[in-house]
Parts: sequence; structure tokens; C-alpha cells
Amino acid sequence: MSTSNFWRHPRCANFLISLSFTVFFCPIVAFSKSEDVVFDVHEALTTDIRAQEIDAMLLKYFRLEEPGAVVIVSEYGAIIFRKAYGLASIETKLRLQPELTLRVGSITKQFTASAIMLLAEQGKLSVTDEIGKYFPKYPEHSRHVTIEHLLTHTSGIRNYTVMPQFGDLMTNDVTVDDGISFFWDVAPEFQPGQRFSYSNSNYFLLGAIIEKVSGEKYSDFMRQHIFLPLQMDDTVIEDADTPSSPVIGYTENRKNILSVAHYSMSWPFAAGALRTNVDDLVRWDLAIAAGALLKRESWDRMATDYTLNDHRRAGYGYGWFIRKIGGNTVLEHGGDIGGFSAHIWRSPQNGIFIAVLANNDAHKPEPDNIAEKIAKIILRH
Repeated sequence: MSTSNFWRHPRCANFLISLSFTVFFCPIVAFSKSEDVVFDVHEALTTDIRAQEIDAMLLKYFRLEEPGAVVIVSEYGAIIFRKAYGLASIETKLRLQPELTLRVGSITKQFTASAIMLLAEQGKLSVTDEIGKYFPKYPEHSRHVTIEHLLTHTSGIRNYTVMPQFGDLMTNDVTVDDGISFFWDVAPEFQPGQRFSYSNSNYFLLGAIIEKVSGEKYSDFMRQHIFLPLQMDDTVIEDADTPSSPVIGYTENRKNILSVAHYSMSWPFAAGALRTNVDDLVRWDLAIAAGALLKRESWDRMATDYTLNDHRRAGYGYGWFIRKIGGNTVLEHGGDIGGFSAHIWRSPQNGIFIAVLANNDAHKPEPDNIAEKIAKIILRH
């Protein structure tokens, strides 16, 4: 596995997601911002022509006896497509099922960003705070980077997952402090706010700030304050204590499909250690649409394209790539992490949400390319 591909950002030119079938309609119980999310699933067969087209297309790309993907599509909360393709494990022949959880890599970042916004709403931090406030010994070259620079990948702090030494370390557990010390002495690429450059180091630091401000372990904070209130009961931040999943991650070498060797999830941390399923991701989309968990202003700020020092747009908000398609805003993000590849896509104006979670990081076509095809089907009708 190439370390340059380790929970890397999505292939930015493409966006959208592959989905699943045995098509279902899913009524959603409404909820207010002050209430917990209630997600009551009643599956019923539908003859939605869009779902039939999506399934016919996806059947061309996934084989029964190989690793595959789980895909979901919803429209204003109604699930119009939900299906798993292929195997969760080649060795045991366990088939993928929509309810199984998979690693989603950098999709973690929008969840980390929401935790930052929650703490900001509580008055415990501000996105304009400089990181020197939380790391008093941080080198002078980056002490004046703000939390917002971290959120928007405009800090200039170099990406630790592409550093030459990283490949030798990624199988070993690391503490948060030692993880930061791995990259904090490295000279920055540019001055804060000068340009956009995707860096996992930004979100590693955000995870550390969440721990310092809340007094809680990052994984515990996310569960108690993000996942549980939204009834995302199957979603976790993986660490050494997390039970293993039956879904195995694979890659390909020429014509061979290979399981990916173990690596420590303490390195992805707040940049990429999320494991979830498609149903919980629909709950996440519903929370955003309804303004649950956070104030509407906070969700809107996360979805705002950041303005650089020279007034150009970064193409990124807080944990989301931001694009325009036919005049409509599209928020999307991918995630690749050894053996797994994922992509989510949402169009707030159309109420459309698409997610594909795959357990093969080398599958062709890739999740974002498949998603683009699916989006065209959805938007054509």
C-alpha cells in the first residue's frame, strides 16, 4: 500500500457515490434541533425507475465473489436505493450487507469539524484562535495558524502521511503528542491562508484540540456528543480497544486481490479513523438538513467556501469540498484508507444524498467515478 494513498482526499475532479438496491422507501420521523434524531426505518419495495437504472449499472462493475461496495441514495430522507455488492471477506465468503460498517477514511474530517463547531457554540473555543494557545511549545513558524486554517486546509502545515518516514511507522501505535511531534518541526509549505493544500496534519491537530478543550478522549467525545445524539449507533472512531469488523479491506496487485496488512488506527485519528455504515450516514445527512446538533449558522459556515488571503476561493469549507453543478451547490468528500475507499455527496437544494462504501481501495472504476454516473441518473429524471 502506498503511503501517499493513506486516507487521502477524494479525487477532486469527480464527485458522487455508488449506491445500493433491493430498493427501499424509508419514512423518516421529523425532529427538531432540541430533540434527538429519530430515524424509523420501514423498508418497502419500490419500483423507482432510477433505482433500477442504478442497479443495472452497478451490476456491471461488481462481481459476486470479490470485494465490493455498499451504496445508498436518499431524496429528502426517503431512501430510494440501498444495496450491497460483493464480499465482506473473501476468506470466509461472508457477503457484504448494507448494515455492516466499513472504514471511510477522510470522511471523518467533517465529523471532526462538527465537534469543533459544537465546542465553539459552547464558548469553549473560537475558530479564530491561534494554535499556539493550545500548543504553547509549537514552533514559531506555525504558532499563528488558526483553527479555521486547520479546518480549511489552508494552514501550510505539511501532510504527515506523505512524509518519507511515515511508511515505517504506520503499523505502530502512537500517542497524540508523539503523532504531533512527528510533523511539527517540519517547515510549512506556505504562509497561513495563502493557498489550499490538503493535509491530514490539520485534522490530527484538531483532534488534539478537541481533547484539550473537552478533557475527553477524542473517540469518547465523538461518541457521546456527536454519534449518540444523532442515533448513529453503529458509528465509531476506531482505536486499539475497538472490536474488529467482519469486513476486510483489500487492494489489488496486477490480477491478484490481496488483503491489506494491519496498521494502527491511532495514526488516522481525527483525520481518518471513522468506521460507519450507510444507514448512519443518512442519519448524518438528515441532521445537517434539519439543523440538528448544531445551530443552522454553524452548519452553513461548514458549507461555506473559504476565502484565501488574495480573495480566491479554496474550494473547501470545514470538512467538505464545495462545488457548483448547474447552479446548485454540491458538498462532497471521499476517503481512502488501506483496503477501503468511500465517497459521500449531497445536494442540499435537491435533497439528494449519495454514499458508497467499498472494501477494495483499488477497484475500477473508483467510487467517485461510479458516483458521478449515479448522480447523472438521479438528476436526469
